[in-house]
Amino acid sequence: MIRDGLSQVAAAEAAGMSRQGLGKAMKRPAVRDAMALEQAMFVAEIADKRAIYRAQAFEVAVKMMLDPKTSDAVRARMVEFLAGDGKTPQVALHIDARPSAGYEYIRPGARVVEIEDPAKG
Repeated sequence: MIRDGLSQVAAAEAAGMSRQGLGKAMKRPAVRDAMALEQAMFVAEIADKRAIYRAQAFEVAVKMMLDPKTSDAVRARMVEFLAGDGKTPQVALHIDARPSAGYEYIRPGARVVEIEDPAKG
């Protein structure tokens, strides 16, 4: 369940036991402790791998930045990547909050109430 992200039903099937048997086993303190240990070890392994991949990404970014064949746009992105300590730049979103007179979907059975401004009336 922890390493493969299986549901309890799939994990029980993979272990050759019933769903009820797995549920009963998971209530035991020893099984809960073993699962907590396995989860901690899994998280630690992923963190270690992430550190290795991050270091490799930095090496590739430096090579790309220093390569004379690399375009200026890619070099600029590598500078941003390295200067930001590997964090990706934030995406800028523009959301127009002005009311629009566009199409509105009204669910079937919904009641529509229009409020008119008495000053315009």
